[in-house]
Amino acid sequence: MTVEHPPARGTFLGPVHTIDTFEIHPDCRHFAGGMPCKHWRPCHGCPYHDPVDYRVLIVMLGLLGDMLIASPLPARIRAERPGAHITWLVDADNAPILAMNPHVDEVLIHDWQAAAALPSRHFDAVFAFERTPSAAALVDRIPAAHKAGIAFGGPHHGLYPIGDAAVQFFRQNTWNDYRTIGNQQTWTELYFAVAGYQYAGEPYVLQVSETAQRRAEGLLGQRTGPRVCLNLGGSLPTKLWPARHWAELADALVDHGAQLAILGGPTDRQACEALVRHLQLRGVPEAMVAYAPLSLQEAAALPGVCDVVVTGDSFGFHLALAHQRPTVLLLGPSNGAEVIPKHVDNVTALRSTLPCSPCAHQVACGGVGGCMDTIDPAAVIKATLQHLAGA
Repeated sequence: MTVEHPPARGTFLGPVHTIDTFEIHPDCRHFAGGMPCKHWRPCHGCPYHDPVDYRVLIVMLGLLGDMLIASPLPARIRAERPGAHITWLVDADNAPILAMNPHVDEVLIHDWQAAAALPSRHFDAVFAFERTPSAAALVDRIPAAHKAGIAFGGPHHGLYPIGDAAVQFFRQNTWNDYRTIGNQQTWTELYFAVAGYQYAGEPYVLQVSETAQRRAEGLLGQRTGPRVCLNLGGSLPTKLWPARHWAELADALVDHGAQLAILGGPTDRQACEALVRHLQLRGVPEAMVAYAPLSLQEAAALPGVCDVVVTGDSFGFHLALAHQRPTVLLLGPSNGAEVIPKHVDNVTALRSTLPCSPCAHQVACGGVGGCMDTIDPAAVIKATLQHLAGA
């Protein structure tokens, strides 16, 4: 009987050995605990043996934008400690974004199995950025030589900071003045500081697959003019620009000859489809408007095939930063100092005219919104066309 091996992995062969000479390398970065690793060969004599001498756990479950904000951190850790192995604890829905970061060795899904296993694993460092109690409570129980960030429990049965550098990070969600008047650091700077590093302007890390890239390009089809990505999504209702403003912007850009790529998450589908219908009723050719529900990987690729991105403070904005695309950023409750890297010079930020903006989402309006409404479509059109001229 012949044994077939996966053609992409080659043959499961190594140097000639016996039971007495066979080796196992559990310290290797690629070790899979008894099954062949990605190099599809035994440990004995393997040229890919990559010993690990420093293990790091990053705890951040959700908020896709924050995962891009923190994406340069694993690369910095690996640059300063080449033998580091980095595990990232994440929710299952958001795991695909970490698969696009080659500096993350293990993407660990936050479920009951991970919660049961983590207290039996030892890490040299745990960097905890998650405020969800079920994840933050794990931090206390994980053996580690060094811990920094947010944990849950203690004498007050709540969240608390670990380490001096985590105090400002902890305060960010306790009172809005810590995020507006009292803060000029980006989230990337804060994440680096908690981990003990100084952010040096490293770019976001996002390696989009060729399949996702082809899907994004295929959605837009043949180029007929400048391409603008309109990201209608936002994690909070108060971050959303009104539909009538998006329609006015889209009309102006189509009249300018631009192709439009409409982007939004699963909860934004109705708004995206409404904008497409508006353009169809205007008689805009199909080739000038692209929209389809996309996987996370495909959505991550879409801004990269466009010339300019228009977006609120959302995952789409951080995708634009990852692809280094000129961007018009619409800010209502958000503080631009938190999200716009200081070294980036291709972002035009347009802010609400209400005096309570930014409120850092601790809203005086009671959550009914209204600050995004005051961002003038004419100003957005002007800024977008200026970026297109530069592109």
